[in-house]
Amino acid sequence: MGSVVHVLLLILLALRALSTAAGLGGSRPTSNPPPPPPWRHHVFISHRGPDGRRNFTDHLDSALRRGKRVRVFRDDVDLRRGENITEAISRAIEESMLSVVVLSRGYASSEYCLDELVKIMKCRNSEKGHQPFPVFYKVSPDDDVADPASSGIYKADFDRHKRMYSYERVNGWIHALRSISHISGWVIDDHT
Repeated sequence: MGSVVHVLLLILLALRALSTAAGLGGSRPTSNPPPPPPWRHHVFISHRGPDGRRNFTDHLDSALRRGKRVRVFRDDVDLRRGENITEAISRAIEESMLSVVVLSRGYASSEYCLDELVKIMKCRNSEKGHQPFPVFYKVSPDDDVADPASSGIYKADFDRHKRMYSYERVNGWIHALRSISHISGWVIDDHT
């Protein structure tokens, strides 16, 4: 639980800093109402469900939602029935101030998770300034995530992906994983 608290505090500080930088925090001296925030969600949580449910991801999600001041989007909780999953998740990422990417042992086995990560990294480089925060949950940023197609626990997943998907799509996933491995995040090895 200590890891969740540490990550939660840093995320809340980042939200405050991003809101202030965007002019959304504090009072305004003019009588004009403030512009609507460009974000519908504060935090998008990218995770592979079976790896984090009833564990780190559930604790983090619960802690963020507790005060009802942080709007969280998590696919297994917030997708509405009948929505196109791919479109809804893409829109939710675009409409989020930041993403917490929980890179777990099974993350790279899911093409949906990898597609989310590609979208998150594209939004990071957009004019909105979307900020990803990686959580390396029982994986190594250097050995597993930085070179997923050549070594580490993601290698077998990428061997399979190379047989099933186009070179461009797989290469995009590899590039996104390499990019996020270079962002300072949290390495969590405990049983939080």
